[in-house]
Amino acid sequence: MDVVFASVALDLQKAKITKEAVIKASSIFGGIEIKVPSDANIKVKSRPIFGGVSNKILNKVENKKTIYIEAFCLFGGGEIK
Repeated sequence: MDVVFASVALDLQKAKITKEAVIKASSIFGGIEIKVPSDANIKVKSRPIFGGVSNKILNKVENKKTIYIEAFCLFGGGEIK
């Protein structure tokens, strides 16, 4: 998902994740909000330049479902909740 001079919200709260999922997101002069299922582990790898990514999710060690988020932000940001 790519965002330039805009914002986008991705709601995955009701998604059925069986094992793993990968989300690649980039934001240039914009913002991305990703809502994830409450029963998934979240692993974030970000490369911010004059921006940032905040992950507000606490991982559940016993759960094997994992969402990997690869984020790039240039004068923008992302929020995972």
